[in-house]
Parts: sequence; structure tokens; C-alpha cells
Amino acid sequence: MEVIPIKSPVISKGDDIVTILLSRCKVEDGDIVAIADKAIAAAQGRFVRYEDIKPSEKAIELAKESGLEPGFVELVLRNADKVFGTAYRTILTLKDGILVANAGIDHKNAPKGHAALWPDDPNKEAERIRVEIEKRTGKKVGVIIVDSRLSPLRMGTTGFALGISGFRGIRDFRGKRDIYGKKILMTVMNLADALATTAHIFMGEGDDLVPFVLIRGAPVELGHFNPDELKIEPERCAYFRPLYLSRPRDVF
Repeated sequence: MEVIPIKSPVISKGDDIVTILLSRCKVEDGDIVAIADKAIAAAQGRFVRYEDIKPSEKAIELAKESGLEPGFVELVLRNADKVFGTAYRTILTLKDGILVANAGIDHKNAPKGHAALWPDDPNKEAERIRVEIEKRTGKKVGVIIVDSRLSPLRMGTTGFALGISGFRGIRDFRGKRDIYGKKILMTVMNLADALATTAHIFMGEGDDLVPFVLIRGAPVELGHFNPDELKIEPERCAYFRPLYLSRPRDVF
């Protein structure tokens, strides 16, 4: 498998992501094109000036708990589906079926006093980009929109697939045999997040200016698959089930 990081100037509102990508690389059939979600946020104008947002009483309370800016917390509350609690500069939330800090809203790589939001529909945006790449190049590719997140009881961030299109994001081992001939009962491999983490290594978290990564030769199945295969219900999640059953805070 070959991993090809692609540098770019700072992306601004109105820029065409596909044009910038294709001006800097040549895609091939079977490539997985990983794109940083902040690049998409910049192009779509998804930066919000949180300093101008009037915080609610709830936001002020959670800002005191977390050490976050009250306007930023209000933005988190408006975008989160559920709020579970706080840690230092972190509000643990559920957003679009994903357990994530701060409803996916981030200070990093956004102008001072602003925060970057996720695309409205990351899977739809991944599909739009994939179709546009195919139309312009004739190549069959997969697309991943990459963000970073924290993992329980682990230091630091890893990448995850916020949105995908054009390939199956999982590999199901259930019903197959292990090396001792035992039937596998539970294991499903998350290929999309593994590839997103590969891209995230090269994208970095600072001023790296690597918004695109080509992953060539990845062992994936190209085609039209349901991206929601990557998600499971809260009551089935080993990490989330105890939180889900502990009566999370309501979002105001």
C-alpha cells in the first residue's frame, strides 16, 4: 500500500476542493482519496465566529466546568444531539451517531476567534466529491472525509472517517475461522477509520498544509455501499452503552 501526502496552500471560502486536488496529483483507479474535514469547512465557509454568539445560562455553566469559551460552548450545544459531561476544554457529546468531543467543532486550523463545523451531511459531501473526481478523470476512486478524535483512556488523537463514498467501510469476519479453526463471533474490522488514521498521520494537526492524502493499493472493495455500516446502535456499543444508560444530560 502506498500513501501519498499532497500539500496545498491555505484553502478559502469558495475554493473548489476537487480542482485544487487534481491540480496537484494524478488519481488512479482504486485510489482512496482522503480529505481533511477542515479543508471542506474552509471551502464551504463553515467557520463560525463564536465570540459573537450570546451564550445561554447552560453554556455559561458548562464553560465554567470545562474552561472553554462561553460562545464556543453555546455553539457546541446548538450542534450536539446529546451532552454527557465535561473534561478540561472538552464537552463529551453525541453528534450524528458519533461519540465525539465538542460535537466535532474545533478551534484548530480556523481563524482566531472562529471554530470549524462539520459539513451538514459528510457522507453526501464525500459522494459529491467522488462523483466529481470520476467525472473529470474517468477514474473509480473512494473518498474519505477525515477528522480526528480521542479514544477512551488513550493519549492523543487518531483519525476517523467522518464521511465515506465509493467503497465498503468494513470487513466482516463473523462466521469465518481463526488460525485455530474457531468460528469468529464478533469481529468486524473498520477499514474506513483505519485508512483515515493512516491519512491523519500525514495530515498532522498543525500547520502541515496537507489537506489531501492518496492511499493507493488499499485492500478495499470499491462500489456503492451503505456508509452507515460504520455505525452501531448505542445499546450495542461496549464503550457507549454504560453512558447511554446513565440518563445523559438534555441539550437546551
